[in-house]
Amino acid sequence: MPRHSVVLQMLHVGTPRDLDARAQLGDELPGDATVTEPDEDGTFEIELAGDDLKDAVHRVCNALAASGADDHLAILERPGGAADAG
Repeated sequence: MPRHSVVLQMLHVGTPRDLDARAQLGDELPGDATVTEPDEDGTFEIELAGDDLKDAVHRVCNALAASGADDHLAILERPGGAADAG
């Protein structure tokens, strides 16, 4: 299965709760997923397997909901958004 990158943003950059939310999200992801360290703006990536990018984003959305991190983290781009229009 191909691997895809999903970009997320911490909503309250650098706060302990956002850092905890990122860790909790990582715990809900499949074992083969990798989570990068956030940059100075609070942006980070998750790389994971999926049939396509839409499937990978769906898996991240499910992990966000399961972890309760959706009040602290947001997916920056979703399939079908402006980045896919070209």
